[in-house]
Amino acid sequence: MKPRILFVVMSAVAAPGTVEQLARSLAPHTVLLHHDFSQQPDFPIQADNVAFVPEPARTGWATFGFVEGIFRAMDHAVRHFDFDYLQLLSPTCLPIKPMAQFEAHVAQPVDAHFGAIDLLADEECLMSVGYRAFTPADSFRHRVLRRLTSEYFEHDRGRRDESGVWIHSGGGLGWKARVARWALGAAARQTLGPHPFGPALRPFYGSVWFGARRHVVRGMLESFRQPHLHQWFSRVRIAEEFLMPSLLMRLAPRRGPLNHYISRFDQAHPNKLTEEDLPELRECPAFFARKFPDDPQAPVRLRVLDELAAAGAACAPVPEAVATAPISNGAPLHPTPSWTVPLGAGLAGSAGAAGS
Repeated sequence: MKPRILFVVMSAVAAPGTVEQLARSLAPHTVLLHHDFSQQPDFPIQADNVAFVPEPARTGWATFGFVEGIFRAMDHAVRHFDFDYLQLLSPTCLPIKPMAQFEAHVAQPVDAHFGAIDLLADEECLMSVGYRAFTPADSFRHRVLRRLTSEYFEHDRGRRDESGVWIHSGGGLGWKARVARWALGAAARQTLGPHPFGPALRPFYGSVWFGARRHVVRGMLESFRQPHLHQWFSRVRIAEEFLMPSLLMRLAPRRGPLNHYISRFDQAHPNKLTEEDLPELRECPAFFARKFPDDPQAPVRLRVLDELAAAGAACAPVPEAVATAPISNGAPLHPTPSWTVPLGAGLAGSAGAAGS
């Protein structure tokens, strides 16, 4: 039996035509779109497999509003849609395999697909991002540990790209590095202050772009509603890179690798994919890739949809004169609110800068 797949797409500033093209490439499966209308009020989408999340959170890169938006979309999905598997995507993602192959992939007996690096078992990961996991972003200890992290990698700085993220490699030379290693270890053990990580929630680091079965999504929602977790992660910098893999490692005993190919990062953001990346995209085992140009006419997007995803004709850019009716799956662009159970204090008030 073909699995019922629900795609959740987090949208804020991407062009409507870009999101429309992505949605059509995922048909016949439903696309649940969390769109931040505060950043882009005029957002016409015509694809008939798209539904909108009511009362979307205000989102932004590196803000907790982005996390709130993801969980708001997941809650709406569980309450209002029948699905076997949920896949989270960004507006700049595209499928790089035919949809039939992804359907066969998620039909296998796996609970979730995601990337995760164990902070406590990987010293380079701990020393790269541990200061973010174990301290509030607005705290003095956060600033101190961040400075010590720079000292740790000062004389030997490389990099590793894996699990949909990147971390520093090398480091550890000199007395300053030894102090940094001791301080991060103390932070992990809660010597420098409390955090929710421990035997019940081991800390992991990885990409936010996960896929999971319905029971795992339910478990993530239940965990996120716990006040101590919500309060802690609301103060963590880029919280989703710790929250998602840590919850998934706890909830998904049968797990598979990340469904995404993510372009090499330039600082905090992945580079845009080009036609020069097509040979690597053809060979990689992933089913989706990001980050593609935010332009439905971009040659690399059209070639990927036609040559790799076998969905070219169905995903041709919609003429501007046609894509004007703000209709989604028979519903108005601004649906009647149906958000009834808050996922944590301050949900509606989360604010953030533009980003997607």
